[in-house]
Amino acid sequence: MSESKIGLALGGGGARGLAHIPMLEVFDELGLKPAMIAGCSMGALVGAAYACGMSAKDMRVQAEKILGNRLGAARYVFGTRGSKIGDIFSLRGLLSLHLYGEKLVDLALPDSLPKNIEDTQIPLRIIATDFERMEERVISQGSIVQAVAASIAIPGLIVGPRIEGHIHVDGGVTNPVPFNHVRSGMDIVVAIDVTGKPRALARKHPSNMELAVGSMLIMFNQLAELRRAVAPPDIYIRPEVEHFGSREFFKPREILEAATASKDKLKRALELRLNSTPHYDRT
Repeated sequence: MSESKIGLALGGGGARGLAHIPMLEVFDELGLKPAMIAGCSMGALVGAAYACGMSAKDMRVQAEKILGNRLGAARYVFGTRGSKIGDIFSLRGLLSLHLYGEKLVDLALPDSLPKNIEDTQIPLRIIATDFERMEERVISQGSIVQAVAASIAIPGLIVGPRIEGHIHVDGGVTNPVPFNHVRSGMDIVVAIDVTGKPRALARKHPSNMELAVGSMLIMFNQLAELRRAVAPPDIYIRPEVEHFGSREFFKPREILEAATASKDKLKRALELRLNSTPHYDRT
């Protein structure tokens, strides 16, 4: 008997995407390996690291080490990795400060991981949006750093790379939870949705950035729900991290802890599916 093939989709949601790590711990603890991973935005970053062979436990350690506090993050970026301010930030006009997506991804991924998508241990699909063609772009070959940087390129905040001469922006603009790209040939399709919703505004007059990011989250939710209604995956998990802001990256322990209940939910759902699949044989 052959092992069931599991397709795994990891969605976008900014800092909430750290909740993907406990979900991946479920696969490690059950001794399972997805046959395919598709990732969007933060899900592309986490999914790429996992597809390259990084364990979920190591990702947890890495996240807590780098993002545990702002001082530790600064020491890592400017000390351990030897980066300069100009490597990370781009001032494009008087009121236009951007982050370089490729540098952010390069800092997040350990140097020991493969550099190209073709060399990952698990087949990987990274979702970005071709801004000029106004369409979804599925990247399955080439530089991992470049592809993930395109997928996380939040308009007005993170500068994405040009790929084949085209500007690319966040994959969530077209497909925030890309489970349709891990459906073909799979026995079980698992989708992790961390898009969340805009938090209640603390101020009467929110900033332009709060409105822009919040508007994107509304769009992500609408798109994800529409795709799910048309062709739902077998398992759809929403980690309980909506009370965290999409930019609260310096709360890794709190976000990881908040996802614990959903981790148990995913484990039960997987075990139920696998035990009811006649041709499944865990080795």
